[in-house]
Amino acid sequence: MPNLPSVTSPLPRDLQLFVQRVREAIDGGGLDGLVTARQMVVAGIAGITNGTVTSAAASVIGTPTPPTGLAGSGALASVILTWNGPTYSGHAYTEVWAATQTAAQVTAGEAPVITQAVLIGMTAGNNFSHGIGSGATRYYWAKNVNRNGLASAFNATSGVSVTTGDDPEYLMDVLSSAIGGDSEAPFFQIDGETTINGVSIPAGTYIKAAFIADATITNAKIGSLTADKITASLLNTVDFYGNTIAGSTIYLGGTVTYDTDAGGNNTSIASVATPKIAMNSTGATFSVDAFTIDNPNGTNATPFSITNDVVEIDTALIKDASISLAQIDTANITNLSSIAVDAGTITAGVLKSSDDKFVIDLTNKTISIET
Repeated sequence: MPNLPSVTSPLPRDLQLFVQRVREAIDGGGLDGLVTARQMVVAGIAGITNGTVTSAAASVIGTPTPPTGLAGSGALASVILTWNGPTYSGHAYTEVWAATQTAAQVTAGEAPVITQAVLIGMTAGNNFSHGIGSGATRYYWAKNVNRNGLASAFNATSGVSVTTGDDPEYLMDVLSSAIGGDSEAPFFQIDGETTINGVSIPAGTYIKAAFIADATITNAKIGSLTADKITASLLNTVDFYGNTIAGSTIYLGGTVTYDTDAGGNNTSIASVATPKIAMNSTGATFSVDAFTIDNPNGTNATPFSITNDVVEIDTALIKDASISLAQIDTANITNLSSIAVDAGTITAGVLKSSDDKFVIDLTNKTISIET
């Protein structure tokens, strides 16, 4: 350490005493002496790099060793590589190299070789991100480089294979198939309205077959339904095959008025006006024109009518009948066997009214009535 010059100018006694003690500390030695950077470098305790005092170890630039523990994971469209931090002194950065399989290697199922690798990036840390897109595969190697620019060997001869994930559109393409195709994919796409199993289906993406434990469906179009239990506030159209229906009145035909929710959607049936048939637990009520007889040879007939609250049959042929009381306006009987009169039976002869307009001929088994 260079000696400090002596102070010759007159100073106050207390300041002279302070300066003398500082000089002794700087120029002196022993346990209380100051140590310079030069003394630390000479002693091997420190080093000098670009005018900056560094540790003795940092001042030594070692030979780079290859990275260890190189591993990768594929994200949706990027690869994340990690490796162990370097243990040699004087490390500067790590180079990351990558290669892609050639078409011939893909066909043969072979990995690319190290000579195909190209430098894709450098980092001072021990991780690296590489964007390669979805559904892609790369093979990776790494080198360490020290501050003198000397590079190590590659981490290994064989590259580390990493594949990125598939994006949602690609997954949907893989899982989907054209309607009517042979694919077993669960989804299929319909580009325009069509009919499946008799049900009109709008355009959209559909599942071929699925078991759903619990679902809320706003609008379903079902061609065939098998269910252990159906709970519904409103059924617009229902087909029942020989099953017993228990509950409130069931209507066929008529004008229906619905209860609606705040959005104007029908939620339940409020009333049914003029139904053709109404069935409940006490019986069934039929509209008079609900009965129509199928006539294979002509127009179907509606045999019933109501006049003055009396149900009438318009025309009928009765093969065998027992009538307690008959009111007949006009009769034409072609086969009359007998007439019961109070306690007896008339089996032959002719019975006439006084004006000859009512004639019963038991011999010929006819009745003639004139009005």
